[in-house]
Amino acid sequence: MKKYWMLIGIVFCLMLTGCKSIETMIEEAIYGELGEQTTESTETDTDEVAIQETEEVTTTEATTEATTEAPPLQTITISFAGDCTLGGYEGQGSGGQFVDYYNANGAGFFMENVKPIFEADDITFVNLEGALTSSPIAVEKEFPIKGEPQHVNVLTEGSIEVCSLTNNHIYDCGTSGFQETVSLLEMNNIGYCGEGYSYRTEIDGVQVSCLAYSVWGDGQWIRDTIKAGIDAERENGADIVCIMFHYGTESVNYSNSIQEGVSRFAIDSGADIVVGSHPHVIQGIEEYNGKIICYSLGNFSFGANRNPADKDTFVFQQTFVVEADGSIVYGESKVIPCSVSSKPDCNTYQPTPLEGEEAERVMERLKEYSSIYEDSIF
Repeated sequence: MKKYWMLIGIVFCLMLTGCKSIETMIEEAIYGELGEQTTESTETDTDEVAIQETEEVTTTEATTEATTEAPPLQTITISFAGDCTLGGYEGQGSGGQFVDYYNANGAGFFMENVKPIFEADDITFVNLEGALTSSPIAVEKEFPIKGEPQHVNVLTEGSIEVCSLTNNHIYDCGTSGFQETVSLLEMNNIGYCGEGYSYRTEIDGVQVSCLAYSVWGDGQWIRDTIKAGIDAERENGADIVCIMFHYGTESVNYSNSIQEGVSRFAIDSGADIVVGSHPHVIQGIEEYNGKIICYSLGNFSFGANRNPADKDTFVFQQTFVVEADGSIVYGESKVIPCSVSSKPDCNTYQPTPLEGEEAERVMERLKEYSSIYEDSIF
């Protein structure tokens, strides 16, 4: 009882000083638990934050594990196309010539329909049939070919990176015409090979080499030359070696024994892919020892014929895959059926991809011409 009256006295004194309300003072005096409740609440909130942080860390770790997949394999895609005569021949006649289309439409016209294909690859490799030069025709033959120096812009505008210079028309304007062509290609950053030259480039650390040879017979000399060329590129670090041969019989859709012999020898000697030009028509595609041989790509932008009866051609694309251990293997092999012209009744010198039944028709032709090989891509 004495304690009760003492408590009442203390409360009364504190009220006189104006410190706290009587209810608050009575609660604090009697229960003394407010501070403990606040502390518990704080501890509970802290525990919840800790749990949330733990959950966030766990989520982050799970995301990291989910995204640490193997990186995509590196690929190199090379497109191959056939004979490009960026001009015409002496005595061709007037009207509808390559130069007429050039003057009317500009350099970008000719590869306009295939440029998206060539821009999307890493290298586009074609045969340049005939010199680009201001020099006059220097030989006497039925179809002496030349193109004008400014026609080099067809290559640059068309996203073509490499040209084979070895063919039966590259010297139609003499040695001076050939040398001018080489100089033009160099000035325009276009690679070239053949006639003693090789081309090598690096793509994302992968060394790609291009070689080219004219082959008119299968003998020890040409085989030694081919092997020496491949060996030299390998010794200089080439990871991928591509060869374009100028060989075969004009206007014949089946490869002959000379083509087959030297092509298979090139693969056996270390080439990764072989393609061909010169017949002016398409030929079959062989798979030999796991590698591809395209015996003839046919014409492409071919200024030496204003209206060829056979306008079928194709772009062949080979993708190479760089595996995790650095080895290089074949990826997708792709045939893109085309016409040499954007019009069926004349030659516009504008290669154009085919679609639907027309594309299937060209594929069926290639299957037929490839049926003579033990293995093919078809």
